[in-house]
Amino acid sequence: MNLTDDELIQELSNRFAKSRKAFSDLSVINLKLVDMNRRLEQSEALKSNFLSNIRNEINNPLNAILGMAGQITALIPDGSEAAGLAAMICSEASNLDFQLRNIFMAAELESGEIDPHLSRVNIMTVARDVAESFRHSATRKSVEIRLEPPKEEAPPLFSTDAEKLQIILSNLIANAVEYSREGEDIRVSLAVSPDSLIIEVQDHGLGIAVEDQKRIFDRFIQLETGTTRPHLGQGLGLSITKALVELLEGTIILESARGRGALFRVTLPSHAGVGELTTLAEGGNLFLFDEISEK
Repeated sequence: MNLTDDELIQELSNRFAKSRKAFSDLSVINLKLVDMNRRLEQSEALKSNFLSNIRNEINNPLNAILGMAGQITALIPDGSEAAGLAAMICSEASNLDFQLRNIFMAAELESGEIDPHLSRVNIMTVARDVAESFRHSATRKSVEIRLEPPKEEAPPLFSTDAEKLQIILSNLIANAVEYSREGEDIRVSLAVSPDSLIIEVQDHGLGIAVEDQKRIFDRFIQLETGTTRPHLGQGLGLSITKALVELLEGTIILESARGRGALFRVTLPSHAGVGELTTLAEGGNLFLFDEISEK
């Protein structure tokens, strides 16, 4: 098709006009995207602040309930009705605290704003406190939690994240208690070296079929479903455990078969050299102390 000079100039003008309009539209879309991104950042900040505030609002009264119930249990003679009620309050409050910790941790993992807070941790004391927190629920099922300490005589200090280690142990022990048969025992063993920490939690319960062993680490997955399912929970525990283990650059392995119990083995590397703080656990609480260097 032959065009005159005037027609060619007109065609070029039309195309330039369309290009200018396209650039203008792209600029408008870009501004909208920038505004949307700013709003999303504000929304994430608000969500983070909300989670932090609600965590404090819940944890403070819950810790008070746990503390007072524990004091009542210690003061009342064993075998009395009041002692049984106080023990039940302790057990239910501890379970609620455990479930809320999982929910808050899942929210933090979902936001992608979670980092390890590394410190030197007294591994045995943390494990003892976690096992003690599940004593009431284990007793109700006539299940015994056997804690096997490291072979070393020295206090097993290990460089890792104390809070996340506590949640990992809590989920593994809670899972073992929930799926153990009455009268069975749960073995929790610790092996610590300068380079690694190995945690094993073994039960003799229902076991997990090979075809289901990958699925149990998915969020909100439970092998039993429906309103009459025999085991409680939200399907968060093992997914959170796997995410935290990977955050700490570790591995988690499951050895199990249907009807033969389950063994979870967690291996965490040492983060030595980061220990500006020493973390000790006493009486179920985690305390941070500034290290005092020798002069």
